Amino acid sequence: MAKVKVSSIPKQERMELVGDLFDIVYGLKTKTDTIDFLIGLLTPSESLMLARRIQVAKQLIEGKTYDEIRKNMKVSYNTINGIEHWMNARDNAYRRVLANWMKRKNQRIRKKEGRADKYEYTGLLDKYPQHRFLKRLLGL
Repeated sequence: MAKVKVSSIPKQERMELVGDLFDIVYGLKTKTDTIDFLIGLLTPSESLMLARRIQVAKQLIEGKTYDEIRKNMKVSYNTINGIEHWMNARDNAYRRVLANWMKRKNQRIRKKEGRADKYEYTGLLDKYPQHRFLKRLLGL
């Protein structure tokens, strides 16, 4: 599909078109449905572009400087500045959404790591609870 200049489409039509898109995405029931829909809708380049913007926003939330982000992501200062303005819009609503997402993601990672540690056996004495008790009792 050819690129379209935003200004060439009347504002009312733009609002209707974008509103329909958001209604569809909002109405999707599962994460799988959402992923399938967006993968089908967006080109790989568009998906990557959106994902990279989120990564820039994530680094801004983490307190990285514009120089660090520019070097890490190979983006311009204007891009970083635009993303920061977007994050600060609407009383920092987008910043809060991203910060909450990062918090949930970190919790899932820690939970997954905790499970892996809990069930990771290093030897026969770690396999069963009573063996682990003996191992601790003997100081092994």
